[in-house]
Amino acid sequence: MNRIHGIFITAFFLMMMTMPRTDLYAQGSPGISDAEVTRRTAHIQSVLDRGQAAAQAWWYGWMGIYGGATAIQAGLSAHHWNDFERSRSTDYVRKRTPEFSQDMLVGGATTLLGLGGLLVMPFSPAYVPDRLRQLPENTPEERRYKLQVAESLLYECAQVEIEGWGLTTHLLNLGVNLAAGLVIWLGFNRPWYDGLIVFAEGEAVSLINIFTQPRRAIGDYRDYRRQFYGGASRLPEENEWFVSFYPVGIVAGTRF
Repeated sequence: MNRIHGIFITAFFLMMMTMPRTDLYAQGSPGISDAEVTRRTAHIQSVLDRGQAAAQAWWYGWMGIYGGATAIQAGLSAHHWNDFERSRSTDYVRKRTPEFSQDMLVGGATTLLGLGGLLVMPFSPAYVPDRLRQLPENTPEERRYKLQVAESLLYECAQVEIEGWGLTTHLLNLGVNLAAGLVIWLGFNRPWYDGLIVFAEGEAVSLINIFTQPRRAIGDYRDYRRQFYGGASRLPEENEWFVSFYPVGIVAGTRF
């Protein structure tokens, strides 16, 4: 029975450590003046506004790239799936030349997944400044609530940017591109180097997508913490390893 209790206790602490964390610091600062609340909110609105243009350019731009690439590759695959070739006897003979069409089909599928990822997991820095600006601030209570939301949104933007550059994103892209290469190699019974080329092309596009993603909100969040709270950022970094000791044993792991 003690062993069972120990397992449950360990599992509980492990869940608590891996749960998402938030930093709504305004809720923990009820003593600040109304003027200070207004100043902090204005500061956050300003830094979010400064980063919005680059965030929108990246988010909308990559949606356009992925969407256009999907449409073009799907169209080329359908158009060239069965080509015709003139024979020596001058008669038209149907001859299937699938390699190009297969590459376009697989490429279109990978870019469609990229587009879906941008739609399913929106890039917060591109639109949260407008959401914050629409909140009312006519009374002290509304202004205090708006600061709470502002700090939450700034934290969210920073966390989204960290996750966009993080290990999980790299692994997901790697998995999709590896699957594409395997489909070309094994699924269509092509030479292994054809699959390698498709994998390398897809991975190159994925890395460009990741490394062009803005990271301004990360610095803005840390600057806000230093300026208004006088402390280091509590923002969790990617690949955070932890080791914890409990009466029933040791728990080790990583967050990413």
